Amino acid sequence: MKKSAALLAVLVALACHRGTLAREGWQRMSRTDKTLYVRSLLGHEKAQQQKGGHAPRHAGSPEAYVTRIDQAYAAGEGRDVDAVFAALP
Repeated sequence: MKKSAALLAVLVALACHRGTLAREGWQRMSRTDKTLYVRSLLGHEKAQQQKGGHAPRHAGSPEAYVTRIDQAYAAGEGRDVDAVFAALP
């Protein structure tokens, strides 16, 4: 019983860990999923602010950031989505 509870805890921890998304994964995603991913990046910035960090750097709409990330990849950008997003003004 204890082994299954420990295994479940490890699986939950792994499922909750947000990794980075590579260019290929982004390009396979639907527009809706891309928008949700960008919302999570914006939410992370807001959470950091609530914890006493700096004010969120990105104030645009998630849809606008999705378009800009798509444009960056169309222009040949190769970094992962988080790095592209971080570089956007």
